[in-house]
Amino acid sequence: MEPRAVPPFRLGSTLTPPHDSLSRRSSSFRFVALPDLPLSSRPQWGCGEDGQLGLPSAPVTAKSASPDWHVPTPTALRLPAGESVAAATDETGRREKPLVAGSRNSAALARSGALYTWGWNSHDTLGLDTDEEWIPEPRKAATTIRRCDETETETNNAQESDSAFASVSFGGWHAVALDRDGRAWAWGGNEYGQGGVRGDARDERHAGVHVSEHVSVPAPVAFAAELAARPIARVACGGMNSFALERDSFDEKDDAPPRVFEWGARAGSERAHARAPVAVPFPRLFPSERVTALAAGSFHVLALTSASRVFAWGKGDYGQLGLGRPGNWDAPRAVPSLGDKDVVSVHAGGWHSCALARSGVCFTWGRGEYGRLGMAGDQADKQAPARVAFEGDEREEKIVVDAALGGSHTCFLDARGAVWTVGRNNHGRLGRVVHGKWTGDPGRVVFPPPRGGGEWVCESVVAGGRHTLAVARAAP
Repeated sequence: MEPRAVPPFRLGSTLTPPHDSLSRRSSSFRFVALPDLPLSSRPQWGCGEDGQLGLPSAPVTAKSASPDWHVPTPTALRLPAGESVAAATDETGRREKPLVAGSRNSAALARSGALYTWGWNSHDTLGLDTDEEWIPEPRKAATTIRRCDETETETNNAQESDSAFASVSFGGWHAVALDRDGRAWAWGGNEYGQGGVRGDARDERHAGVHVSEHVSVPAPVAFAAELAARPIARVACGGMNSFALERDSFDEKDDAPPRVFEWGARAGSERAHARAPVAVPFPRLFPSERVTALAAGSFHVLALTSASRVFAWGKGDYGQLGLGRPGNWDAPRAVPSLGDKDVVSVHAGGWHSCALARSGVCFTWGRGEYGRLGMAGDQADKQAPARVAFEGDEREEKIVVDAALGGSHTCFLDARGAVWTVGRNNHGRLGRVVHGKWTGDPGRVVFPPPRGGGEWVCESVVAGGRHTLAVARAAP
């Protein structure tokens, strides 16, 4: 049975805000609870050796992983009793994804306001304040709430605070979250300063790499006073660094565009690590042009502007910057071949990148090994964006509205709510039957039918290093 359309699931409607929305409207977050659905409304698949699938059946304990254990087809994610996922939506209508996939771990933003994490917990990546190395099932993360009197207290009841997290991003072994008031919080590894929660970028005492340094529970990111004038709108984590986009000013007298910040290992640069946020030097933008979205891969970054221009910087050894040639860049550069494609969202994986056009056309570039770019039988690296090959399908199913890039696999979500995958075919990461070690031909992931009949319509998908998580709803 072919998937039905998902009204009002329009192209771009849940991917990016309108081009002028960040500069003209408040973007304070509110939670939108997704409908209570059967458990299989949160399908997941792929590698579960570190407990990143959150399944009770996984042979993973607090002290040991289970190498190569995986689930090859979509299987239900179970949150603790009574919990369901909820998406945070700002006033522009942009909805954050309620599930998050890291390299070897996962997280969920719950309806109650709690943050649940599970999987690999090296360097306290899960924010649980525990010495356990692996957490095989979802567990409520410890939270640090800053109250009106500026004192800090620790609590596990995020529902009672206005500082519940609206979005979360995982890096190599750290995480950064954004609360509903536009404050950034971080936990996990901080040896390169990627947590940004201690020290001053200009203080020589904090220079270099601190191998054992990590943060056990969420702590505020330490923005310098001159950089903290505006709340944060977006956060993204790379392998050993972090990025943030501030909200635009609501004061007509201050028309400066929102700034992008980075901290940790400097993207594409040999400069000293930034142990606190520093501004990224963007080239001159068009009048009224604003950066509206960020996506971070392992060692590279993409930014999208309100003029649908895409900028890239960081490591480009596989072409993941899309600039037409390999090489590293320590400052943003416009991706020339996307200038006229009316791009509405950008996505970054381990060593590859993706952009979606308003028309539904999907472009990928970067490392091509294992077919992760979706170029049929072509595994060559792409130095510039190339159109994904959805061969032999009806035109409707080529309308791609979302994408999720993992380490060596890629997921595409079409306008009818179907998920398509390409890439490496081990550890079940493709969620479907593929003959051979890889495929560059997009194929549909088939979900088990709902108990009451009908079919599953996927609303969002996220990809980790070797696993995938999705949110779906039943449709008649």
